[in-house]
Amino acid sequence: MPEPFEVLQVGFGSLGRHIALSILLRENLRLVGLVDAAPNLAGAELEDQFTEDVKTNLKIEGDLQEALNRLQDSPADVAIVATSSSLVSVAPLIEACLARDMDVLSICEELSYPYTLYPELSFKIDEAAREAGKTVLGTGINPGYLMDLLPIVLTAPCQRVDKIHVTRHMNSSRRRPSFQKKIGTGMTEEEFREKIDEGIITGHVGLVESIRMIDAALNLGLDTVEELPPEAVLAGETVTNPFTKIEKGDVLGLKSTAVGRRDDDLLVQLDFLAFAEAEPEYDEVLIDGHPRIHQRIEGGVQGDFGTVGMILNLIPMVVSSSPGLKTMKDITVPRNTSRVYKDSELG
Repeated sequence: MPEPFEVLQVGFGSLGRHIALSILLRENLRLVGLVDAAPNLAGAELEDQFTEDVKTNLKIEGDLQEALNRLQDSPADVAIVATSSSLVSVAPLIEACLARDMDVLSICEELSYPYTLYPELSFKIDEAAREAGKTVLGTGINPGYLMDLLPIVLTAPCQRVDKIHVTRHMNSSRRRPSFQKKIGTGMTEEEFREKIDEGIITGHVGLVESIRMIDAALNLGLDTVEELPPEAVLAGETVTNPFTKIEKGDVLGLKSTAVGRRDDDLLVQLDFLAFAEAEPEYDEVLIDGHPRIHQRIEGGVQGDFGTVGMILNLIPMVVSSSPGLKTMKDITVPRNTSRVYKDSELG
């Protein structure tokens, strides 16, 4: 029988639940542990957390070190860290897993390209990964694919690249309630501004990291990379969705924009729009150059499903990669790997 990759998962929040369920349903992966620090989850039977019919004898563990000690004689192949967008928060978890001989994948947005914001911490993680002979990678649908890796790959036929403009236009009503809350859905415009000032609403984490990755891959020589203040998208009429009722003039969601410039010339622009009942949905990449390229994914890529897919599909790539802290531009060509097992040839 083909041997599946063994996975330890850290984090069982709204997205972590989707990841764990998808691992349990995937034949080439075996979940050997799940850790979450929430007091109400410690010791709970994992299969009781799902409405789907899945079979596992795992219990949720409340302490990562205890899980690592349990797996000490037979560590998992890879640890998936799904706890926070903050690299400072995630770094100790990454280092603990590296110390127990595991490769690490994470949905932490700041890990997708951490070198500029956290140079010393990036060096520390890279050094720990190399000493352990393991790989660390931050990924997801965005950052990790749609607004960075995809435009990078699309430039391959271009003899010249003058400007890159990426737009993600999504209907947030189809996303989980925690996401809709995060983008201000249902707030008054005044409440939205207050949350911006308080740092509670921050726009889309990862846009700056995506531009930095594009710059590093294409050697654009950008002088400045900045994220502009998020803008509220307001309702022109009353809207009711599964999350809440949004009165006319209140907030449907937001628009986040990040830009990269060289000598005051705008070379990269990323626009992320997520608001209730946004139509049409699409993901779009425009490359001004020679030749000009216009790629549009009608309907867009559902973010939660896409992030889970990226994490699971990259397990074989990370396990077979050379040691160190990597970004998506450094990994072999991503693809669906649901039929790839531990003893498969990864061509």
